[in-house]
Amino acid sequence: MIILIGLVAAMSGLLIGYNTAVIAPALEFVTADFALSPFMQGVAVSSVLFGGFVGALLAGALVRHTGERPMLLATGVLFAVGGVGAALSESFLPWLLWRTVTGLGVGAATMVAPLYVSETVPPRVRGALVSIIQLTITLGILASYLAGTVWTPARAWQPMLIVGAIPVLLLMLVVFAVPESPRWYLLHGRREEAKQAHRRLNEGKGDPLLEQAGDAATVDWRNLFAGRNLLVLILATGLFAFANLSGIDAILYYAPVIFAQVGFGGTYGPILATVSIGVVNVVATLVAMALIDRLGRRPLLIGGLVPMAASLIVLAIVLANGQGAAWANIVAVSCLGLFVLAFGVSLGPLPYVLMSELFPLALRGAGMGIASATAWGVNVLVSLTFPVLVEAFGLALVLGFYGVISIAALLFVLALVPETRGRSLELIEANLANGRPIRDLGLPLPASARSA
Repeated sequence: MIILIGLVAAMSGLLIGYNTAVIAPALEFVTADFALSPFMQGVAVSSVLFGGFVGALLAGALVRHTGERPMLLATGVLFAVGGVGAALSESFLPWLLWRTVTGLGVGAATMVAPLYVSETVPPRVRGALVSIIQLTITLGILASYLAGTVWTPARAWQPMLIVGAIPVLLLMLVVFAVPESPRWYLLHGRREEAKQAHRRLNEGKGDPLLEQAGDAATVDWRNLFAGRNLLVLILATGLFAFANLSGIDAILYYAPVIFAQVGFGGTYGPILATVSIGVVNVVATLVAMALIDRLGRRPLLIGGLVPMAASLIVLAIVLANGQGAAWANIVAVSCLGLFVLAFGVSLGPLPYVLMSELFPLALRGAGMGIASATAWGVNVLVSLTFPVLVEAFGLALVLGFYGVISIAALLFVLALVPETRGRSLELIEANLANGRPIRDLGLPLPASARSA
């Protein structure tokens, strides 16, 4: 059953990664076919991201009522319809609308896949299983770059988009094979169904299901913005905001453009260099999966943010002073690789893991929806503004600004992020209810709370 849940995470991540990043190899040809200006290129890139913003909000509002499995099935339908529709579009406006439909699936999957995984697997593997989503996002990104190498000679973007709908079938088959989250049943007061789902998930060998009462009808999502829940919301949305403001989206979506500026020429030079960045992204996420339930959340975040900031600042200095020189190109590519590597072990997977752990059960869906929507909203901002900012200020200054943001993210993590490795969701929620500081939510319950 853990393998099946891992496949739910894997297919969701693959769909998210491929369908967001496929614009990188396709953009040149979409631009030529539809005669797009630099600003409209930003609109083309950000259409799926805007859909992600809306999709995450809608999924967060609806999942409490529909359940997590139906929402996963709905995301599959959106991916399939959006991908095929965009590929068949003969003008830019329909293409834009279908890419936005794909984005609705992206946003919903970003929210509901980590929610489902976190609520159905044991604490000892929760970090690694949720991180599978980020791993397969990176694999999807890499697959989109490889698709670019296949169809670049033909200047054909349509098959690149159609390929993004293929994993939908496997996602749906796997979702039919797994039960609904027991915690979702408990939230609706359906205790017997919760016990049955829990037995299926654990084959009768796991820890007993905690009898956490719930009544979904009385839950008010506005409680997210009150008291200590607001601090959790700030932490979850802050991590996603910093992840996207770090510049990773600009590097992944505009990688061929960036590599062309740092000295990779010819038809294949930029796209092959982009593929290498995709490989680094995958390797880094594999490292994170191996370490996340051993070293913990805080050490990986801190250990990744320091080289992220350093690599971007060095890259900015090199681009400002030595662009065009052979040594500068080598340093620039090395800095980009180090940045992607450090991101992959820290701000790549960890926001997904932490947001799935920190919100209380009754508000988990809505909270994760808002956190995921923040990620896509900031993603839209970065993707829309990157070409314009580079044109106005130059690539060096823009990347240096992203480096400064990584320094701010490090300070944010040091101040607020708790260590939740190996802790049950119920323990974390009990600590929140008992007034523990946000940074201490993963500590054992105080004696007074245990006795109560």
